[in-house]
Amino acid sequence: MSEEILKALMQLFGIIAKQDEGIASDELKYIREFLSRQLSQDKVNEYYQLFEKIAEISLHDSDNKDASAKQYRLTSVRDSVKILSICRKINKTLTREQKVIVLFRLFELININKRYSAQRMAIINTVAEVFNISAGEFESIRRFAALPSPTLHPDPNLVIISSSSPGLDKIIHISCESLSGEVFILRIPSVDLYFLKYSGNDLVTLNGMQVFPDRIYLFASGSALRFPKSKPVYYSDVSSRFQPLMPGQQILFEARNISYRFPNGEFGLRNITFAEPQGRLIGIMGASGAGKTTLLNVLAGIEKPFQGEIYINGIDLHKRKKDLEGVIGVIPQDDLLIEELTVFQNLWFAACQCFRDKSKDEITALTNQVLKSLGLLEYSHLKVGSVLNREISGGQRKRLNIALELIREPSVLFVDEPTSGLSSR
Repeated sequence: MSEEILKALMQLFGIIAKQDEGIASDELKYIREFLSRQLSQDKVNEYYQLFEKIAEISLHDSDNKDASAKQYRLTSVRDSVKILSICRKINKTLTREQKVIVLFRLFELININKRYSAQRMAIINTVAEVFNISAGEFESIRRFAALPSPTLHPDPNLVIISSSSPGLDKIIHISCESLSGEVFILRIPSVDLYFLKYSGNDLVTLNGMQVFPDRIYLFASGSALRFPKSKPVYYSDVSSRFQPLMPGQQILFEARNISYRFPNGEFGLRNITFAEPQGRLIGIMGASGAGKTTLLNVLAGIEKPFQGEIYINGIDLHKRKKDLEGVIGVIPQDDLLIEELTVFQNLWFAACQCFRDKSKDEITALTNQVLKSLGLLEYSHLKVGSVLNREISGGQRKRLNIALELIREPSVLFVDEPTSGLSSR
């Protein structure tokens, strides 16, 4: 979680802590545990001190568990002004997705002891108004956080994972054999984020970390929920229920438990799982020799994984390659240009292989359009030449290599070392 979100949360937690009879020991414990999941121990103390400063909590106050001795307080004018000031300040720095996450965490805090007082709810209402959270999504979040079972108010953006169907028309159900309790996943449409909570006592894990009952977790893209006696539920299993895939319009790329072994038996990749919908730009970073190119080759279908599957719109890439012909494009590190041909000829002949149903005039027009978009049209008459005896620059060679794939507009494009030889522009 980013520092901007954490600082915003500690300030808002601190103001909430001052309301009514002050903060309860369970709520203090939650804040400590929440910070420990996000930060190293020295950072935990730094952010906790920020919370204590805003909350005006002394060591004696933190240790005092006698609720009857605490004074009931209303929100002061000073705190009301501070709430608005904090909200307006962070409203300028947080993304819309981060604002939704902040709202969920505020609800999670006051849900620890079910202390939904008028003062606390007024603070959260102010946050939602400044963040411009719609009334409908605010109510969905409130119900999801507060109620033991969100099914009491059916929501079309709610998914239930359980051993038996809830029997409600508006709610999406995913079957999970022998699961104790239920996993609830709420989608927030305006930001396309998913949040989950669990009501049972089985050992359920999210990306390898245990899911505790009644806590709220972000179910991010590429996440996997694992259960003791049932198959995993992946992010794509949930998101696909809200994003119906239409051939030629929507693409969902999914890798499940991918591992790869080199011919000498050494592992190059281990247990890689993720899922991404159409329209996302994903970067893969790592040291030299870490396996970036190997991963791209496996994801593109060039190399076959030792174990695991890759799906595009539910079609197995390595078992049904013909069904996905033309869907994937790959721009490798290596140069693919023909030295004796001009810039225009390299791209034109490549286009002829891809578009056999187009006329030569159509291919010529398309070639010129792509060259223009990549700033190569004025160099189209130049011979490419060899790397040592070249007539175009290294950056122009790279852009021409990119053009070889862009001209056919693949639905999924893999680019190895995409910025090599290119300026920041």
